[in-house]
Amino acid sequence: MTALNLPEAVEYALEQLGTDGGVVIGGNSATNNLRWANSALTTNGDSVDQTLAISAFVPVSGGVGNGMASGQIRDRHDIDLLVAASKAAAKSAGPAVDAMDLVAGPQHADFSSAAQDLGVAELTHVSSGLAEILQRKDQQFFGYAEQSRDTTYVGTSSGTRMRFVEDTSRFELCAKSFDRTSSAWSGQGGTTLANVNLETHANEVLSKLEYQKVAIEIAPGRHTVALSPSAVADLMIYLLWSAAARDAAEGRNAFANPQGGTRVGEKLSPRKLSLITDPHIPGIETIDHVIALGSSALSSAFDTGLAIPRANVITDGVLTALGSSRHAAETAKLPFTPLTDNISFSDSDGSGSLTDLASRMTDGLLITCLWYIREVDPQNLLLTGLTRDGVYVVRDGQIVGAANNFRFNESPIDMLSRVIDAGDAAACLPREWADWFSRAQVAPLMIDKFNLSTRSDAV
Repeated sequence: MTALNLPEAVEYALEQLGTDGGVVIGGNSATNNLRWANSALTTNGDSVDQTLAISAFVPVSGGVGNGMASGQIRDRHDIDLLVAASKAAAKSAGPAVDAMDLVAGPQHADFSSAAQDLGVAELTHVSSGLAEILQRKDQQFFGYAEQSRDTTYVGTSSGTRMRFVEDTSRFELCAKSFDRTSSAWSGQGGTTLANVNLETHANEVLSKLEYQKVAIEIAPGRHTVALSPSAVADLMIYLLWSAAARDAAEGRNAFANPQGGTRVGEKLSPRKLSLITDPHIPGIETIDHVIALGSSALSSAFDTGLAIPRANVITDGVLTALGSSRHAAETAKLPFTPLTDNISFSDSDGSGSLTDLASRMTDGLLITCLWYIREVDPQNLLLTGLTRDGVYVVRDGQIVGAANNFRFNESPIDMLSRVIDAGDAAACLPREWADWFSRAQVAPLMIDKFNLSTRSDAV
């Protein structure tokens, strides 16, 4: 942007919105990444992207309309066009059912500070560690590493001025046999690549390839399984995204009570399971105030600037909260519960690592990760997807070989009632949702009668 910096752009856009008001969000996203395939570095890149997004509030017949527009900007004229587009969208949208007065949120002292630069130290750490690993000749390595830094400026017509700087990291390593009949994966998410131990990840995938040298045919069906933290995270994130108070109150999701109202207060599991979002969890910190442009089942632009506290969605196996905007909370007669972009899932009675959990399994399967997860039925949150990069056969607590891959059909809600053991929560990368959600600390779970419905030929 040549004529205005982002804080100035936010202020100018708010001026142009006038007394009707609204929300303006300026974003500066800097990203560095590195890819490798066939045991050779292939590409690396860095990018900086700046955008401005506007949510206009406009009086319309019957209330207040809310419309959005966003794009890259070069000067005030570009901002004028976005303001006009957002106002036009608000007028055509009709009255917003969730319209409420904006709060006078925080006024951060560093709001006018420039966006923070992103250095290359984290990516250099990864490339240096890869140098030795990629020399190993008995298999081929593939993978991806990314470090990003997002500086976000938020202004509202009620006086809120917030600036957030958020770092996000992602590391994935695959090892494959030369004939491509075996493949193993390890990943790590969080806020920095600096704490990625590449040797540990390499040893993990190599040990998994060794197990895959013994192939054991396993028929589809309901099996006892140990799910890795990554696999559990992918299922629990979808549960979290679906845990909307508004949809439950309207009878449109799996958290609706058939007799009316919601299932809040219902025991979902005999285990002491807890599902939490909290912007201040060490290691997976994230933005701690609502930032929203429009309305959804979980959020509202009119809530922008409100603090996001810890949300205990499941406590000791009991559903204790559903995500909501202020309007949705009133509709559902539940406490206002904004959710943030991290997840902690634990079992108070769990202990040990995934390996420890498998050692307590008499006969079952250890599943490394899931992919291609899709919703089948929102009324019971039935999901389908595939296992990937390693399903391992456990006999008397020992991994004795590898099975074929499977398609699964499971509801993460119903699955919670069949948890029979768990490990300690650990930082992990949710493989399926890593593009959108990489802040997770999740326990591995042992599940009884997990539905592996059909065989998959995926490796």
